[in-house]
Amino acid sequence: MEKEKLLTVGQVAEIMKLPKSKIRYWDDMNLLTSSRNNHNGYRMFDMEDILTISDIDFYRRLDIPISKMNNLYRKSPEELWTVLDETETRVASELAELERKQQGIKHRKDQLLSLIELKEKEFIDKILDVERIIPIDLSDPNELQAYIEDPSSLVVYIDLKLEKEITYGFAVTKEEFIEETTIWQKSDEQIHTYKQFLLSIRSENPLKNNVSLIKQKLEKQGYQTGRVIGRYIMTAEDQDGFQTDHYKAWIEVRK
Repeated sequence: MEKEKLLTVGQVAEIMKLPKSKIRYWDDMNLLTSSRNNHNGYRMFDMEDILTISDIDFYRRLDIPISKMNNLYRKSPEELWTVLDETETRVASELAELERKQQGIKHRKDQLLSLIELKEKEFIDKILDVERIIPIDLSDPNELQAYIEDPSSLVVYIDLKLEKEITYGFAVTKEEFIEETTIWQKSDEQIHTYKQFLLSIRSENPLKNNVSLIKQKLEKQGYQTGRVIGRYIMTAEDQDGFQTDHYKAWIEVRK
């Protein structure tokens, strides 16, 4: 090819719509065979280099690792198929992980929407979604993993006959952690009515909470109250500068 038809890295970058740094990197990794201008030492590229850059860009967009791009044109169809198959497996795994993260984000957003709704509406008629509560054992990797995956599995249990006693535990199904002690379990026969509300507990002093106030308001409405169960939502600083834990909570009520 005639010398005047050789292109600089800037010209190739403009044609290919690629950053110059990316082309230089591929060249430094010996994926290209560019020559040097004898006068200024600049990289110079011919049509073959442009086609190679196009192929490298195509495979990089498919997330083929740079380490697999060496001697691209010397690979047999079988070798290239294997590279693509390995990449497909990895990408599928990454997609599954992204879906898990997306579900986690959606779940967390739903929890925060619950908090926002409970701030606007003092009481909501909602069915209790906790089946069973077990003691917290952070030395158990399975329990710890369950909490990491879903912080709302952390719950508080308050028997209003013993308001000065707050029990912390994990919410699990009746089929999970069957070897663990049960703090409380939903009865299959007896159906309770619940009012959902926003439970706020001072982080450093759990006895500073709004349970008594909630109880008084419901009693003024003619309700008798029972136990309180709350799922953790978030911790935030209150208007007085104290760290406060917020729970989506249910309180048993009956007329």
